Amino acid sequence: MTNGEPMSRETPSVLIFSEMFPKPKSSSSGIFIIERLKALQRLGMPFDFAPVSTFDNLSIRLLKKLKGYSPSEPIKSVQVNQKQYPVLNVSLGLRDRIGLITQKANSWVKYAHGMATTIEKNKKLEEFRLLHAHRVFPEGYAAMLLSENYSIPYIVTAHGGEIHSISNKNKAFVKEVLEKAARVIFVSKALMKDACEKLGYDKSNGIVIPNGVDTNVFKPMDKEEARKKMSLPLDKKIVGFVGNLIEVKGADRLPAIARELMKLRSDVFFLIVGDGPLMKTLREKMPRDNTHFTGRIHHDLMPLALNTMDVMVVASRNEGFPATILEARGCGIWVIGSEAGGVSEAIDSDGMGGIVGENIEKSLSEAIDSSLDRGLHLASSRERVQIPSWEDTVEAEVRVYRECME
Repeated sequence: MTNGEPMSRETPSVLIFSEMFPKPKSSSSGIFIIERLKALQRLGMPFDFAPVSTFDNLSIRLLKKLKGYSPSEPIKSVQVNQKQYPVLNVSLGLRDRIGLITQKANSWVKYAHGMATTIEKNKKLEEFRLLHAHRVFPEGYAAMLLSENYSIPYIVTAHGGEIHSISNKNKAFVKEVLEKAARVIFVSKALMKDACEKLGYDKSNGIVIPNGVDTNVFKPMDKEEARKKMSLPLDKKIVGFVGNLIEVKGADRLPAIARELMKLRSDVFFLIVGDGPLMKTLREKMPRDNTHFTGRIHHDLMPLALNTMDVMVVASRNEGFPATILEARGCGIWVIGSEAGGVSEAIDSDGMGGIVGENIEKSLSEAIDSSLDRGLHLASSRERVQIPSWEDTVEAEVRVYRECME
């Protein structure tokens, strides 16, 4: 695989599964899984994919709306290029569905058992020589159960929240999954460090493989034309935020950042791309005449939205390895971020942004102001930008597959 040659079709296959995949109301959800699968197809690696989920009944839909979350819609299949993969529905009772929302450990464990059972009923597991679960919990726990029942090794990819924002009630389950895995892939060094410090994980079976980006899609385009298409002002410096409007992503910090930045300059405009429980609060607290909310947009429109920006701000409290930063870098957009998790690894590799630590809101606003003064839009110098592609990511993962199947 290192020489770029396609892998033999006779090679034993891998069963990949995850709850993370694009949804009707969130086309960017789990897109990093789909991009991996597309790269696997291009590389000729035989695999099967099992998207798994549990969908919301009427009671859960009402509860989610009250808490500010978007209810899930039943999905029949997930498309990867020309192939459709049926979504496997995990049946859970009302009490456990509420338990997932309220972070009850027993409900999450039951969900993992349900995943394992559903996969077992729908896939001929004896045909596979390796399981790959994306996310340590609950998917990784399900992989561990299947591995024990069928004597198939499993690997798991840790993407972020299941490590850096782990509930104390789930620590023992997550540590067990990590320790029993053939390999554990972390998307950043910071995430592996978190696992060691918070769980006592010894990293003996760990490896870091960062996310990639499709630079054929995420590339510079004419800024004025992009702004016209999105009906955004042409005479302002646009500061963008992309992500779920939740505290872990630092969305609650945006009003203070806006206030501090507007003390320094009067030519700024804020573009907020995303949705979530903090939407109502942000609409009330962000400067009304200088902010545009897009809500969730289709992932196909993300390159357009990014190209309208002069700077993108990442105010997160915790992160694995934010793919959005790579997407912004691919578009030649400067990124200013908090020192959280894998943010610095995503930004600092080629000097295309800055990291701030203490006094976050004030520091972020000052760093944004400085970058705007210097006119740091990088489209004209993009040839010096080195950004990992999805092929880079997946070739490294395939090497792990081969090692585990030997």
